[in-house]
Amino acid sequence: MPQRRLPIGSWGKIAVSKRGGAWQARTYVRDVDGVRRQVRAQASTKAGARQALAKALAGRTRPPTGLLEPSATVDQLLEAWLRHVRDIGRLREQTVEGYERVARSIVSPALGAWRIREVTPAAVQALLINTTYGQRRAVRTILGQAFSYARLDGAITTDPVSDTVIPAVQQHEPEALTSEQASRLRAAVRSWGNKRRTGPRPTTMLACAVDLMLGTGIRVGEACALSWEDVDLEAGTVTVRATYVDGAAKRRGVQEAPKTDRSRRTLFLPDFVVISLVEHGPKDHGPVLATRRGTHVSPANLRRSLRAACAELDFEVTPHTLRRTLGTLLARELGTREAANQLGHADPAVTLAHYIAPEHRGPDARAAIAAFIDGGG
Repeated sequence: MPQRRLPIGSWGKIAVSKRGGAWQARTYVRDVDGVRRQVRAQASTKAGARQALAKALAGRTRPPTGLLEPSATVDQLLEAWLRHVRDIGRLREQTVEGYERVARSIVSPALGAWRIREVTPAAVQALLINTTYGQRRAVRTILGQAFSYARLDGAITTDPVSDTVIPAVQQHEPEALTSEQASRLRAAVRSWGNKRRTGPRPTTMLACAVDLMLGTGIRVGEACALSWEDVDLEAGTVTVRATYVDGAAKRRGVQEAPKTDRSRRTLFLPDFVVISLVEHGPKDHGPVLATRRGTHVSPANLRRSLRAACAELDFEVTPHTLRRTLGTLLARELGTREAANQLGHADPAVTLAHYIAPEHRGPDARAAIAAFIDGGG
């Protein structure tokens, strides 16, 4: 009967014998390359030989072993997975922090105390159904990647996520401002605060911010991170090379890298944006959108000011509205690919699905149809 092969990293029976004036302990070990080798150690005593061999075996390279056990909880899995994601370094830290927030606020309260071997597709599906629409995709992504890591780690062999689906909801079409609404918005942000009798005098910061986002389509974080060194008024261009992160306190502030590699881009400034920047007061350096202390305005504070300035308008405006408005205009005038390039999207499908308001009308094909009918006569 053939001898049973040793598992990788293990050894067989230890033999001890006296050789001359010393004791020798020996065994066969199967190393990480799969090769079976004999390991020996000797000492003046029998017990010493065993101890010397044990030390030699402990010092040999062991095969990688998993960090998780099937009895580990989902909370332990999430913690290990987040460490793994950071070690791999393929995601930006702000993305990892976003996953971490969703994991702690939604996944952990629902499944955190479950053993990973107890989690079933039905349990994951129920969680997705009970989660708000805006967080469902993130929850499924987190659980899918975490359990994929658990399989990579060797803790489990099943996949409780891949068969689940995100419940369908009524999709809201992207909304863009009309030309008349854009004009009313620009007037509203310029007059905001003029009637105030107390408090600090209004500045041109908000008006400049609106014109920047409306005229270039940059993200609110990109607008808040702009410095005057990024603006070339003579050439009429602005270079996006950073973004403002509104995340955890330890990371809040300007991040010297935009949201994606595609987001790093140089954009042309329409004349009305150049005029707005000149009125705002160009400087040699420092933030374009600055607080009264001269620091970068945060996206949260910019949104708050925009809501206050637009309170009396009969339509809703957010920084994303301005971005969708420009994306819609460029898609209709220049095509979806050019709109995606302006907005910093690698995939035009993202631009089409989320940033372009549909027209809901067919093409003017009257001439082609008439020629077809007339030609058959």
